[in-house]
Amino acid sequence: MSDMNLAECNRVLIWTADAELFLPFSYILKMEGFMPLLACSANDVLESCANGVTHAILLDCADETQDAVFLCREVRRSARGNEVRLIALLRDGGQLIHLALLRAGVDDCLVRPLSPEKLLTSLRQAKPGKVKMSDVEMTTIPASFGFEIDTEGRRVQCNGQNVVLSPIEIKILSHLVGRAGQLCSRSELIASAWPPTAEVTPRTVDVHIGRLRRALAERLGYGDAIRTVHAAGYVLEPRGLRKAPRL
Repeated sequence: MSDMNLAECNRVLIWTADAELFLPFSYILKMEGFMPLLACSANDVLESCANGVTHAILLDCADETQDAVFLCREVRRSARGNEVRLIALLRDGGQLIHLALLRAGVDDCLVRPLSPEKLLTSLRQAKPGKVKMSDVEMTTIPASFGFEIDTEGRRVQCNGQNVVLSPIEIKILSHLVGRAGQLCSRSELIASAWPPTAEVTPRTVDVHIGRLRRALAERLGYGDAIRTVHAAGYVLEPRGLRKAPRL
């Protein structure tokens, strides 16, 4: 699958007229492997949905107008509308429009101000069953490990269990899997997981490795799979993947 198709699968539209909302959210999303795009009008949103794959749409509903409700309905009526995750951003006290948005098809409502982690958690909850496995290139390491990694950055499975990770973390895992037992430097992981123009520090890599370790430990019992090599990088240890996953 081409780089353009991979980017489109992680595309996030931000429907807002507030630059102070778009700029910080855009930076956060880029660091997590998403491709944020500004949508200034309802037509921008609908045209983008019609012309390509969109992972999610963030709707700025601070003004509590019915425009957002109308837009949600139109997105859901479009050909690909049921494949898009709709997230409404509400101001504190916006209960009146909350119910109308849910009825119109919004998947999640988040109250501003919100932490980046809340937003990223919502974005990672991709709609199940929308990615056809026949259309996805899979990377599989030895059968005893049981891993299948969706190279679109959407899904990781191990012994039949799904593991929810961000697109960046899936790319890191995919690279580590491809070089299982070998040292991977932080600069190597940055090159494999982030766009060339992204400004990423080694500390950012460490944070994502920490999240990846927690996910593998909590979901699969693979807490020892990724070993730190001091001042050098990380190694995916095959022996750390032989522990039976938790059921």
